[in-house]
Parts: sequence; structure tokens; C-alpha cells
Amino acid sequence: MAGGEEKTLSPEETIHQKFGVKAGYMIEEVHVSSQNSCLYRCHLQLPEFSVVSNVFKRKKDAEQSAAELALEKLGIHPQDDDHHHHITVEEGWDDIAEGIKYIFSDEFLSSDHPLGSHLRATLLRDGERRGSVPVSAIAAFDAKINSRCKVINPSVDQDPILAMSYVMKAAAKLSDYIVVSPHAASLRRKSPYPPAIIEGLATHVESIKVEAVHIKCTKKDEEVVEPVLLDVSSDRYYLDTIAEKLGLKDASQVMISRAISKTFSGYECRVYSAIPKLTSSNDLKKSRNAKASFVSGQDIHGDAILASVGYTGRSHDLEHDNVTLKSFYRICCGMSPNGIYKISRKALIAAQLPLLFTRESNWRGPFPREILCMFCHQQQLAEPVFTTSTAPAKSMSDLLSSFNKIKDDSDNQYLSRGNWEMPGSGKGYRCEVKIFSKSQDLVLDCSLKKLYEKENDAIQNAALKALSWFSMFFGDMDVESLEACSTDDDLNIQFNQRNRFKETFPSSRVYELPEIIRNGDLYKSRRSMGMMPWEKKRVQNIANGSLVSICYSVYLKKDAEYSKKGKSLKELIESNEGIEFEVGHGSMNPHLESVVTQMSVGQYVCFSTGLPAEGLVLAAANDTAKALSLLSGLEYSVLLLGVKGPTEERMEKANIVEKVAEGFFLQSLKD
Repeated sequence: MAGGEEKTLSPEETIHQKFGVKAGYMIEEVHVSSQNSCLYRCHLQLPEFSVVSNVFKRKKDAEQSAAELALEKLGIHPQDDDHHHHITVEEGWDDIAEGIKYIFSDEFLSSDHPLGSHLRATLLRDGERRGSVPVSAIAAFDAKINSRCKVINPSVDQDPILAMSYVMKAAAKLSDYIVVSPHAASLRRKSPYPPAIIEGLATHVESIKVEAVHIKCTKKDEEVVEPVLLDVSSDRYYLDTIAEKLGLKDASQVMISRAISKTFSGYECRVYSAIPKLTSSNDLKKSRNAKASFVSGQDIHGDAILASVGYTGRSHDLEHDNVTLKSFYRICCGMSPNGIYKISRKALIAAQLPLLFTRESNWRGPFPREILCMFCHQQQLAEPVFTTSTAPAKSMSDLLSSFNKIKDDSDNQYLSRGNWEMPGSGKGYRCEVKIFSKSQDLVLDCSLKKLYEKENDAIQNAALKALSWFSMFFGDMDVESLEACSTDDDLNIQFNQRNRFKETFPSSRVYELPEIIRNGDLYKSRRSMGMMPWEKKRVQNIANGSLVSICYSVYLKKDAEYSKKGKSLKELIESNEGIEFEVGHGSMNPHLESVVTQMSVGQYVCFSTGLPAEGLVLAAANDTAKALSLLSGLEYSVLLLGVKGPTEERMEKANIVEKVAEGFFLQSLKD
């Protein structure tokens, strides 16, 4: 390393640099009945929030996972190699060639690099394929080569074929060392390895069987999602097994997606598919696998397999974990802002992304800013850019005094409090958030006209409005046109869609703006979606702004008249022994919140509703096959554990703002 270069910090080092002794790690042992060894989970406590890692075999991996999650919540995503920003395109090409040459060196075979295990596995093959490593594996699993491909073209994140083409082109310059297969996307060493090295590879490798998900692309333009078992024998390369399941000749024809999610045990999930051979735009349309493209963030054509199997730098063994249909639908759910929130609260059916951010103490789950950072990272967008500004604003007591002047004394319920000082510092905060693509093209510019008393409130509400906007795109996903749209007086939104949508939203299909947005009012449309149809008819016992705690269970239910056995059937799909939410801001589904607000503490209620989206039910259900047979309706059982009402001061303030905000408040800001 050159003297002037700085070492890239690990996630743990970055956390220590920012928080020092204020960051506390706690390791928890996790005992899983299906495994003999003990697993570990890490709890990382920071001054403002805490995170919990996935489960790992090693304590160090759990600590690293927790640090990565914390950085993600903070909106910090360290580059794979910060230095690559200072590398020229020509140097990038040279580094790719050097990296390929090193992969096929003698010493690389014994390294802990994931590709070392790939190479060792291919050397156990017979015939001409012996020692041939798929180009897709090199492009996907060599971080340095991948980062140098990004130097040449940042779009490689969304286009694995582009990265593969760069690897092939660089390898062609190494004809003295590397053989580029003329018929397949694979590379092998030109000269044979020394016999002693090959003999050293003859170690015992266990056969494995691992569950995966087969996403079939049918002729009817509908994908069929089915479980599939990958049986990898001890003498076989696992990518050859996946290729066989996809109907391909061998691993050289398999395209590998980026890591899109992790299993409970912390292993990465990827989508495997055929390298497309398309000759026309018509082929492109017919063969596109919408579901696989959606979860991978890349264009997938033909059948695909979602699996958690592969090599890591932790050991030479093939690591794996089961991926079920439930796993698949949870990944789909987690692609949207609403889904991210649902999963974080462990309440896929009950919870939903709130409509408003009121105060930190009443908010449950990750804050809107954290969710927006997660969403942008997931969608391969740049980190959101928040800009706050201040403007003069009258204090609440001034507003109250002015409001009292325009009311008759006889009906002015606030007159006796004319001298009461409401919170207000004489200035307010306003926030704008901009979202850019990785190539710095503007995707979304969202700014609030409303002033907030606290800077953090302005930031969180701006993030929430942006999330509400993006949530609109996770409904109908079939039409290609996108337009900019204006909104109401509280919100300025500019949505810039000059290029094809996949360039800014890789994990989405080409979307059409929902009609209610194209007609011009995002905020009111978002409110109307959260409105309960029976809201005016019911009697609400619990005031808006109250913090309630409930215990609930949700069952899939099929009535006797629709059951083949002639009796009612039920299946538990979600339960929570204690969950809190703030009333009146849409943080629970409207059916559940409507019932809860009519209950008394200690009361137990059962009620039935229709079904939410099928994918949401399948993401929550443990037995997917059984759930599919019971898709009739839901039954809720709810116990109200407690209610913490809003303070009198807060209710007074809310009443004033509600009455004044429509007209007088805006006028006072102009004054």
C-alpha cells in the first residue's frame, strides 16, 4: 500500500471511529435444534438506537453484521474500495486482468477467497470442463474485480452481463496464461497445475441437500413459484447442479445476481438464471421473468432459482441454508417501504407504514429516515440527501392569541388560557430530500412547505413523504409511461423520469403512476388510503395520539360451507404478545385499529375481515401449502393490554393546530 493511501475501515472500525466507548456489543448464544453447534447473535447498542444481527457460526461475523446494520440505519454504506474513485478506466482494465491472472495462480488455490473454493470444486470435474471457472462467478464473487468493473461503467450493479463481458475482454489479453472458452462463458488456466497441488485437493467433501425456490417463467406471462430441492453430491460443483435444474448444460451458462437478502442463519440469497440469448425486443418481452427480476433488482429472463448456497471466506466448505416459499414472499414484501416497516415490526399483517411522524417517543420501529436509507440501498440508489432550512414563525401562544381574537367570547373554549405559553421558538424547520441514481441522475426531489418546531421532525416527515411516494409504485406494475406530478400546498414533489425506469429503479418493473397521483394530490390521496370506511359511524373510546399496547393473533379461516370437510378450518399465521402503536396515524391496518379504539383495557375481542394481498399472507404463514388452501378470510383475536393517553398540553396543541392550520397559520407565516 502506498504511503499516502488510507486503509478502508471495517464496519466495526467505522462504528468505533464515530461512537467510541458509546457503542456496546453484546453476544447472545442461539441454540437451534437442527444444528449441533452453537450459533451467535450480536446486539449493538448506540446512543440513539440499537440493532440485532442475524445468526452466525462465529461471534466475529455476528459483530460485523450488527455493525453493518447500524451503518445502514445511519445511512452510511462504505465503498468496497474507496480508492477506486481515483482510478482511471485504463487502470481499471489493468487491475481486472491482474485479478484474473492471480485467480489462476498456484497460491490462490489455498487461499480463503470464495473463488478459491469455486476453483477447487471445478478441478474435481472430469474432461474439458476441469478447472474452468464460470465468468459469472468471477464477476459476482471477486469484490475487487467487480469494483473495477464499476470504474469502467457504474451500471454493472444492474447488469451482471456487462460485468461478465468486461471480465471476458480483460481475460482475452492474457492469452499466454488463460484460455477463454469459445463456446461458453468460462475461463481456465492454460498450463496444468502441479500434480502435488491437485493431490492436495482430494479431501472429503460432504454431499448436501438444500431447499430452494424455482421461479418458472410460463408461456401465459405468469410466473409459477415452486419449492425445489438442490442435491449437491460430494464430487459435484454446486453451480452445475443449479444449471441442471434450470435445464442448462453446465455452470458456464448460469447468471448470478447480487446478494439480495439473508436467511435466518445469516447466509446470502441470490437468484440464479440462464444467461439470456435474445435476438429481438420481442424476445425480451416474452422471456422476462417479472418475479425474479423484481427480487433480484436485475433483468432476469426465463426460469430462475432463488437459493442460499455458496462459498465464503470463512471456510472452504459449501455453506447453505434452506430458502422456502415463505422466504421468497418475505423478500418480495421487503422490497417496498411498507414491507420494510412491516418486517421490522414483525407484524406483516397487522402493521403498516404510518401516515405521519409526530414525535420520537411515540414512534415504533425504524425511523422514516432509516427506512428511506434502507430502501435506497436495496434499490441501488444513492444515499438520500437531506437539506434543512429555517424560517421565522410565530410561537404557538401567538397563534392562540390571534386565533382567540377571531372567536366569540361565548364559544371560545381556549380564552381562559390566553396567557399560557405553548411551545414555539419563533422559527421553524423545513426539509427537502433528494434521491439520486448511482450515476447522480435525479430520481426524486421532495420538499415540505410546512414548518416544524424541531429539525429532526422536519427530516423524518420529509423522509416519510418520500417513502409514501415510492410506496405508490408497488401496486400495479405493468405500464411503461411515467410522468412528473404536482401535489398539494404542503408538499412539492418532482419526479424525474427521463431514462428507462430500470436505470433508476432496478428492482422494479416499468411502473405507471397511480391515477390518484397523476390527478395531482399525493398527501390527500395517502390520507384517503388510510381512511376507514366506517370511521364516521363508530364511537372511538381512545383518543388520537394515544399509545396503546395490544396482544393479538391472526388466523386464516375458511368457513364450514366452503370447506371440503364441512367444518371450519383455521391456521395461525401471525401473533404478538405485546405490540405498541400510536392511534390515529395509520401505523396499524385500519380494520385492527378501528376495533382497538372502541375497546377498553382488559377487553378481549374477536372479529373477521377479508384477505389482504395474497403475497402478504404467504409471507406470514409458516405452512405455505396449507395457507393456499385457506385463502378465504382472516380472523383476529385481540386483547387490549394498556393505553397511555396524550398529555393535555399535546392535545391542546393538536386542537389549535388543527383549527388554525387551514388558513390563519399559513397567513401568519407570510406576515
